[in-house]
Amino acid sequence: MDEGYIKFTVHLTNGPAPAHPALDELNRARTQLHDLKLIGMYPNGIGYGNLSLCAEDPSTFIISGTATGSKRVLDAEDYCLVDSFNLAANEVRCIGRVKASSESMSHGAVYRACAGAQCVIHIHSRALFDFMLAGPYPRTSETAAFGTPELAEEIGALAAASPEGGLFATAGHEEGVIAYGPTLPATLETILDLHRLCTESSI
Repeated sequence: MDEGYIKFTVHLTNGPAPAHPALDELNRARTQLHDLKLIGMYPNGIGYGNLSLCAEDPSTFIISGTATGSKRVLDAEDYCLVDSFNLAANEVRCIGRVKASSESMSHGAVYRACAGAQCVIHIHSRALFDFMLAGPYPRTSETAAFGTPELAEEIGALAAASPEGGLFATAGHEEGVIAYGPTLPATLETILDLHRLCTESSI
C-alpha cells in the first residue's frame, strides 16, 4: 500500500452462511458475469470482482467473499455478511465462513451514500474500463487508489450525486467498474448494457 494510506483490516466472526431471499438470484448473476470474464482470477492468482445485496438492516450487506474469483458458481458459504464498516479507518467486520475483501469498502461507501441502493456490482475489464474513460462516464480520480479511504470517499460522493442508480469507473483502480441500483436486475442490466455498447463499438 502506498505511504500514507491506511491498510485495509477485516475482522471475521465465524458464523453460518448469510441468508437473503435473493441470494440465489445474486449467485446466478455472478455466474453470468463470470462467464463474460467480468469476474474471475488473473493469471497471478489474484481474484477480481464482487457482488453485494443490501441486507434487512440497511447498514449491513451480503457480499461475495475474498479469494472466490476463480469459482464459476459459488456456494452460500462463499458469501459473508458485512455487519459494520468504518470508511475512515478502512476497517470491516463480517460474519460467515469467508472474509470480505477490501472491495467491500467500495460497496459500503455506495450503501452509506445512497439509501435507495439495494445492489452493487464491481467488475474488472480492460475493455469496459477504457471505453468508459474515453467517454462521458463518471469516474473517480486517478489519485484515489484501490483499498484506500480516499477511494471510498469519492465513490460515496458519486453515489450521492446519482441516488437513483449509476455506473462509474474507478480511474485510480485499474480496470475497475462499479454499478449500483434499486434492484439486482436493474444493476445487472446496467453492466450488461455497458458490455453490449462496448462490444458494438469495437465491431
